[in-house]
Amino acid sequence: MQAGLATAGAWIIATDFLGRNAPVFAPAAALATIASATGQRTRQTVELLIGVGLGITVADALLYLVGSGAWQIAVVVSGSVALALLVAGRSGALVSQAGATATLFATLSGSQRSLELPRILDAAVGASMGFLAVALLLPFDPLRGVRRAARPFFTDLAAAIHTTGQALAAGDRDLAVRALDSFNAVAADAKRFDEALRGAEEMVSIAPWWRHRRSRYQQYRAAADQLRAFTTNVRVMARRVVTLLEYHEPVPPSLHQAVTALGDALTYLHGDCTTGRASGRTRQSVLEAARLAGQADRAQAREFGETVVVQIRSAASDLLRATGASPQDANRLVRETATGDENGR
Repeated sequence: MQAGLATAGAWIIATDFLGRNAPVFAPAAALATIASATGQRTRQTVELLIGVGLGITVADALLYLVGSGAWQIAVVVSGSVALALLVAGRSGALVSQAGATATLFATLSGSQRSLELPRILDAAVGASMGFLAVALLLPFDPLRGVRRAARPFFTDLAAAIHTTGQALAAGDRDLAVRALDSFNAVAADAKRFDEALRGAEEMVSIAPWWRHRRSRYQQYRAAADQLRAFTTNVRVMARRVVTLLEYHEPVPPSLHQAVTALGDALTYLHGDCTTGRASGRTRQSVLEAARLAGQADRAQAREFGETVVVQIRSAASDLLRATGASPQDANRLVRETATGDENGR
């Protein structure tokens, strides 16, 4: 529906209001905007407009110098694409539009004149209609995709952490290795989660009736930004657990309990993001993980056990920041709780 109405609207404006005769590129530009990946429409549309401008500039300059013909088309198109690659640094909408515009000008310059302004207007009209269609024809809640993508990310990551805790409790190195391997699936989940967030950001920004969802989006976004560091820290923690078990270091009981509490905290954070309300259980479980990690440290954990403690404390700080705590407050709370400071209890 978005594609159909955007292309029709672009055609009507270009023909009835701008007096264009068969403005093919206006509906094509509208379709390109609609077809862009969700969350990337703004960037790709800007690239489309810049590509049109580059193609026009290079084609005009080179056609003036070398004239028209078969080899001239090769020179014009190659020059436009090369310049676009230099500007963009990669292939994409900018490069394709620069090449397409240069091709159009190189092939039609002998039969049609003054193509520059109509091409630019067509691009602007088409892109505008594409954005208007996206903004006004959005039947689904933009956070629905975020919730759908967040579920496997939070679930798989919490499961990997809990399995690591179980491996510590049982002294099972093979189970710890399987837990470490499961972080590969978490990386794919995180990518889909981030893509869903980009799409939601676009929708809550340009669609007027989804603006009220912006605060909920911001809650997910703030958590996701901190969860990148959290995921890195718990993955390193899982790797250190494997090494600890390989060397048969003694494991203080509170160490596996701290890892489990960290997984519980992540599960509670997911619930808070889903409901949009802070239950308090996330912070409580995070601080419990820090307390237990400090207890394991005071029980004279050995070399690799100490590195696990450090990663638990770092991950706990990341989760506190995901709940809205400042970096200074998060670090202070974890430090005081882990060391048994009265002010941090």
